[in-house]
Amino acid sequence: MTSPVAVVGFAQTPCRVRPDVTTSGVEMLVPIFAEVFRATGLTKADIGFWCSGSSDYLAGRAFSFVQAVDAIGAVPPTMESHVEMDAAWALYEAWVKVLTGEAEIALAYGFGKSSGAQLRRVLALQLDPYLLAPLWPDSVSVAALQARLGLDAGLWTEKDMAAVAARSRGAALNNPAAQVSGEVAVSELLARPYVAEPLRAHDCAPVGDGAAAVIIASQARARELCARPAWITGFAHRIDSGSLGARDLLAVPSATGALLACAAAAAAASSFSFWMRSASSRSTARARASSANWIVWRAAEIT
Repeated sequence: MTSPVAVVGFAQTPCRVRPDVTTSGVEMLVPIFAEVFRATGLTKADIGFWCSGSSDYLAGRAFSFVQAVDAIGAVPPTMESHVEMDAAWALYEAWVKVLTGEAEIALAYGFGKSSGAQLRRVLALQLDPYLLAPLWPDSVSVAALQARLGLDAGLWTEKDMAAVAARSRGAALNNPAAQVSGEVAVSELLARPYVAEPLRAHDCAPVGDGAAAVIIASQARARELCARPAWITGFAHRIDSGSLGARDLLAVPSATGALLACAAAAAAASSFSFWMRSASSRSTARARASSANWIVWRAAEIT
């Protein structure tokens, strides 16, 4: 391992279902690449390593990421990789590349177009192919099973769930990229009909299309590119079993394990100011499987 690595630039598209249903990964990525390059003063030629994260399963075709590589361009020649999941996983590979000195600057990006099919049915096919998939339990209904377990165990109430949604929507008011935002009363949310009891629409992730890109750099280059780089002092990845009956659906050991591992790595640093959690899964996955990346960022200067 060499010098620390920092985030020096970030850009994202608004996350929403687009009116043009043919919008491809390239059309989503080109504008945010341009935006993050403008913010950092970099060009494509400065990027030593590119890494993308996306799901061929959602795209409905194998090696769908190959088309998105067109957003990078064939010139100048570059080192590129892809991971089958999301941008957080791609960021990890890019982070390792910079840590080991194989690149000074790396760009990780993720994109997804979930509106191209009936997502709830598509995700059902990721379940056990012999016992569960033939029953077609859609992703929202599977998540409802977990919600019901928590309600019956007294861990939360439907009012608690609605309060989370109301608080999150209020916090998103100043985020133009947010798909859902606005002030709403908990009582108003609870008056709305169920989607899959005990879940209402506000409890379920909306279907949306979007992309995001992040640029990271080695210690020497980060100080040149950013006044206050966000230093990554720890990174951990865990994943839970994908079988509904293989784990306690009221616990998420992947998130807990990743947090503890990341905290242990960060403990060696002098100090850190804030935590960033990037939790991801290719389906609603609270009941099916969970994967979580916990990143500890230290915004203060390394002395």
